[in-house]
Amino acid sequence: LARLLALVFLLPSEVFRPAPAIPPAGLRVLVLERNDQDPVEWEEIRKAGANVVATLRPPSRETDELAGAAGLTYLAFFTTDEIFTFAHDAAQIAEARSERNLAGFYFWDAQVVEGFTTPRAQEQAYSTLKLLFPDKLVLYPTRLDPIAWDPRFLDDYFRPQFTDLVTPYFYPVGTTIIGEAGEDDPWRLDELLSALAERVPAGKDILPVLQGFEQVGYPVGTAFLQKQFAIYRHHWPTLRNVAVYAWRFGGEGAGPLLEIAGRPDLEQGVCNLFRSLSRTGGCRSDREIPFR
Repeated sequence: LARLLALVFLLPSEVFRPAPAIPPAGLRVLVLERNDQDPVEWEEIRKAGANVVATLRPPSRETDELAGAAGLTYLAFFTTDEIFTFAHDAAQIAEARSERNLAGFYFWDAQVVEGFTTPRAQEQAYSTLKLLFPDKLVLYPTRLDPIAWDPRFLDDYFRPQFTDLVTPYFYPVGTTIIGEAGEDDPWRLDELLSALAERVPAGKDILPVLQGFEQVGYPVGTAFLQKQFAIYRHHWPTLRNVAVYAWRFGGEGAGPLLEIAGRPDLEQGVCNLFRSLSRTGGCRSDREIPFR
């Protein structure tokens, strides 16, 4: 820690910049599962009503400029190992601090099973990034399905103090480790959220990550995102933040999953959700599905 503090104080003070202001309507995030650097793609994301893009890469000037040109901000991604390396590179820190469209970071430990980053690793990653970037968001996503099959998961791994927003994710339609379900079947999302909500401190904000994609054989409609969001709002009635997964998947590895981009029906669902949260968003929906 002493070495890290020394590194921070050696950097010129003018590189410190406040994070981009979050619009009053909150975070409307579209998640990329590949390193998509196509300006046309980012413009389409803005038109869908998003104000933030979650990328799958560390911060870079290229991404910062891409986001700015599209009228967006972005979340950069780090593994915990990459954070350690990054924190010892003064040039990379200075470059990231100079960016105008970097909204923050999310992280996990790529050396363990997804969702099982240890509390110590969460603390180290979160504390390091907040020390270097006190005005940026730092997020650790919370995988929900282990709540159903690991009775100690929340006790052993859920640490809301090491994320600025509790960021839960579970994709309820398709095949999962805890079963399969169609859009019109009963989901286990409410059950998982009920267990999580008991552990979330009062006043702690939430950024739910919703399933926007479709798995082959499990069709979903334009109201799919609204249905999921309504379950989150049952537990957090004032919720105004949301993230949607995934606009694009990564290369050949998506398998039977159909991404949002290029699917007018899935894009319409994103548009409807975002527009219901902010009338100032760029989305211009032909048909809006209100909350029920």
